[in-house]
Parts: sequence; structure tokens; C-alpha cells
Amino acid sequence: MTPTEFDALKVSEPAFMLYFFNDICGVCHALWPKVEALMKEEFPKIKLIRVHANESLELVGQLRMLSVPGMLLYLDGQEYFRANGMIGLSELHEKIARPYGLMFEE
Repeated sequence: MTPTEFDALKVSEPAFMLYFFNDICGVCHALWPKVEALMKEEFPKIKLIRVHANESLELVGQLRMLSVPGMLLYLDGQEYFRANGMIGLSELHEKIARPYGLMFEE
């Protein structure tokens, strides 16, 4: 993903989360299916996007993603939550649940 694609995403998507990974990160590959399942089941209106950190170095630098796995949640074009390295699924759920409820309350 390029910085230009990222900027377009901030305008076009009301809610999205970037999941940064690389090929040699075992934690990245083990955590991904769990994060993907959590997002689909609990937060389906947030678009989840995998970003290969080594192939998106300009964006990684711009966003200061210092380690993988890394997650960035954007709501209404603004960064809301950031996690670098390991994060528990319960903590991730806790960080997203309240703003998700407020944003997508029916």
C-alpha cells in the first residue's frame, strides 16, 4: 500500500484497520486468523486490510509502525487506536467495542 492509497482510504472508508505483517514474523501469521475472525464476527463494518510491511516501506515510515504485527484503527479518517507487537484479543476487542458501538449504533 502506498501513502496515496492510504490517503484515499481515509476519505473513502468510514472505518478501517490496517494489519501490518512480514513474511518472517511467526506471531504475525499466528495472530492474523484470530484478528480476522474477531473483526468479521464482532466488528463487521470495519474494513480489515493486510499490509505487507516490507512492500510498503514508505507508508510504514510515514505511520511510524516500528514493529510487526502492527495494527492501526481509523474511524472517520482519524487514527483511533494503535498496537505494535503482541496484543491480546480481549484487549483489542475492548479498544474497539465502545467506539464501534457509538459509530454504528442503529
